[in-house]
Amino acid sequence: MKSLRLLLIWAAAGLASGQAAERLAGEQSAFLRQYAASPVDWMPWGGAAVARAKSEQKPVFLFIGSFTSELAGDMRRQTFSNPKNAAWMNQHFICVIVDRDERPDVAALYESYVELVRQVTGWPLNIWLTPDFEPYEGATYLSPSEDWGAPGFLKLADQARSAWATSPAACRRRAHEAVVQLTPPPHPPPPAAWDAGKARTRLDADAAAWLSAYDPQTGGFGDIPRLPEPELIRFMLRRSAEDREAALRTLRALATSAVRDPLDGGFFKHGADAAWHIPYQQKTLSDQARIALAYLDAAKGADRRSFSECARGALDFALGRLALPGGLFSSAEDATGDGYAGYYTWASAEIDAALGADAASFKEAHGVQADGNIPASDDPSATYAHRNILRSTAEQTDRDRRDCALLLALRGRRPAPPVDTRATAGEYGLVLDALSRAGAELHEPRYLDAARRTLGAARAALLVSADGSLRRMPGSAVGAFADDYASLALGCRDYAAAAHDRAASALAGRLLAQMDARYFDAATGTYLGAPNPPGAGFFIRPVPADDPPSAESLAICAGSPRAMEVAGALSQSLDDSSAQAPGDQLLALAVYASR
Repeated sequence: MKSLRLLLIWAAAGLASGQAAERLAGEQSAFLRQYAASPVDWMPWGGAAVARAKSEQKPVFLFIGSFTSELAGDMRRQTFSNPKNAAWMNQHFICVIVDRDERPDVAALYESYVELVRQVTGWPLNIWLTPDFEPYEGATYLSPSEDWGAPGFLKLADQARSAWATSPAACRRRAHEAVVQLTPPPHPPPPAAWDAGKARTRLDADAAAWLSAYDPQTGGFGDIPRLPEPELIRFMLRRSAEDREAALRTLRALATSAVRDPLDGGFFKHGADAAWHIPYQQKTLSDQARIALAYLDAAKGADRRSFSECARGALDFALGRLALPGGLFSSAEDATGDGYAGYYTWASAEIDAALGADAASFKEAHGVQADGNIPASDDPSATYAHRNILRSTAEQTDRDRRDCALLLALRGRRPAPPVDTRATAGEYGLVLDALSRAGAELHEPRYLDAARRTLGAARAALLVSADGSLRRMPGSAVGAFADDYASLALGCRDYAAAAHDRAASALAGRLLAQMDARYFDAATGTYLGAPNPPGAGFFIRPVPADDPPSAESLAICAGSPRAMEVAGALSQSLDDSSAQAPGDQLLALAVYASR
């Protein structure tokens, strides 16, 4: 009998796997396609999933992750690939999967639930919903089994199943209470008018707070993981000599760190340690553009040559590694999976064999040690035992460039990390902005030519109509969001200034008009995370996630007609909050105050 049950479980999982493959294999999202072979009967977010849940009156399990989420990949491999787990999930839930990058509106909706109601933060999200798509249980990452006293996935999932089976009415009440808690007041107070004096006082206070979090030993702000914080650096560069020196020292530290890849010039997402010696092995298009903009802002005086080289490296990585035919871009290169742990590392003997007589000087310049350069105290899992992560130099010699090119070619023979081939409209805007400024400020026409190609590709792949309507990603049926419109408008504005292109300036105006029409909330002076109406499955219009740069900060920098209202509301929200303001908001307010 037990054998028969197991056979039925495997058969059900196999059938569901075929159904999921049929639904997901044709999706534009690389994240969703990763789940096409899953035995879980996944459905993409949309009207079909909503209709099925209401028809079958089954609870919904919603999983929200992204291509670049290491923990989402862990759950896919450890939990969702298990046929027994999958068959149980298929029996008790309608299983829905969402790409956070493609649907930031859905992600923001349920992120607010886990933060405000469940009091947890992080990604990915595991949410259990009523058939009306209202949440009654949720968590962030869940391990396959109990971990340090925290419930594992199956335990929490079974609690959600049992709660629904015992009393659907109680689950609906709990979900309704959550919805009420998440619903903003019907008549929020209008934002205060822009008060230049109060804004300066707040900017001074936040600059002082960030300066107190500055690490004078290694550069950088805040705790580990140590983020580059490019918008914060750009804000600090506009301020006092002490603030500016902290920003410059951070940029110098990054320039000579392992977060800057000496072989291809690209920047990793962040450093896992305070000394910037262990990079998080992921490089994104938006990070290259944002960091390049910070170095361009700072490329003056004694640092001009080395900082210009850093900006070039970031942009050349984007153009050389992430560029696609026709001017399009990939969004990210991700080597965080277990199979790629050694992709960016080298044994000392490998460098000796590759570089010969040059090896000794190369190893000294890039921090290579005979038995590896990562201390065991920083590497408890021994991932980098006896290996070296190369550190950059402020400026390269011709010999060093030659040696780096040789090692880059050797690294290219290793199995390449996965790449997410679709960038968002917002990412196109950031890279267009950085390329345009690099072309003008570094006096290098090749960057302006690349900006021209990027704008042409964005027009062709993302512009839906002449009025400025956009799609979120090339080939996607999902419309663009507020940050997409603002970022691309900013890129168009800076390209228009660099290339004297009136058409690009006019397009920027249309993009900002569309952004305001679709997403601006006049009552609060902010941009919401979904248009009105938001679509099937939404119980409120969510506030966007606070991933920098925000729609508000981008709109201000792009010169939106709503800039005064947005800046006033943003300044007021900072006054009302005890939290330290993020760098992108401070930069935007400083930009607005200087106009």
